[in-house]
Amino acid sequence: MKDEKSVKAAIVYLARSKSGDIANLKRSLSLLDVNFNDKFKYPVIIFHEDINENLMKKIREATRSKVQFEKVIFEIPDFLNKEEIPELVYVDGDCFSMGYRHMCRFFSGIIFHHPALEDYDYYWRLDTDSFLLDNINYDVFQFMQERDLEYGYIDIFKDEPASKGLWDTTKKYIEDNNIKPEFLHKFTSNGVWDRSYYYTNFEIAKLDFWRSDEFMNYFEYLDRSGGIYKYRWGDHVIHLLAISIFVPENKVHRFSDIAYQHQGFINNYSMDPDNFRRLRNLKGIIMNHFVKASTSLKRKSGLYRKFIKLIKRES
Repeated sequence: MKDEKSVKAAIVYLARSKSGDIANLKRSLSLLDVNFNDKFKYPVIIFHEDINENLMKKIREATRSKVQFEKVIFEIPDFLNKEEIPELVYVDGDCFSMGYRHMCRFFSGIIFHHPALEDYDYYWRLDTDSFLLDNINYDVFQFMQERDLEYGYIDIFKDEPASKGLWDTTKKYIEDNNIKPEFLHKFTSNGVWDRSYYYTNFEIAKLDFWRSDEFMNYFEYLDRSGGIYKYRWGDHVIHLLAISIFVPENKVHRFSDIAYQHQGFINNYSMDPDNFRRLRNLKGIIMNHFVKASTSLKRKSGLYRKFIKLIKRES
């Protein structure tokens, strides 16, 4: 059981009031309870723009965790020329709304300075469609603290040809400030970033780094360039670049042991018939995400075809 001497940490979500998002969030919280938080009892903070009291009540009824709601207001920052910001950004056939780009900016750097997190040393970010699939029998925050880790992630992928200008902007920042990156070379080829990114719908991190001058100076440099809004620079790519530039590699950990599912990606979970039956109540949600998931993630998961066969067999 978590006691007063435990790590000061919180689990965070950003949620919309759309019915599908709320349904996913309730299921995510339920699985968080069963597989982690019933034992460790960390507070859950749900950031939102427009969740009303009635929805808050329903969400609280879906979980045994202590839930705190925090309203956020998203706006294009005043230092950017709003006339230069497109309402929609199209990248490689995908369309990214203003709301999506607000979210990218929020998770890239803004969230770490929100008053709701000021008393915490660590955070665990999950998306509303993040599902823990099996029991986690240890305290992930204690794990981070005892090993003096700065950042924990679930996996690394490569972005589609997107994030226009991000590498050039980052490279200039490194050169202008005479920075010697920690392990950025692992994600570059012939001096060019290979578009690797952390799958940030699951990340556990020490807040000290995100609040540090070295990160904030870099983030503000990117932020003021306008690339987040003009070109869809996401938190996933910004975080990988920042971590690999400033954080020693031995302070970064992959949580490869945690059974986790997000859209077309499943980590460390054997989708055999027994496990599949355990998740039958999730079938509709998981199947919906597999259908919508990008082809690259389906290939990465290595489980897509097997999962589809099991879906059909159990239907």
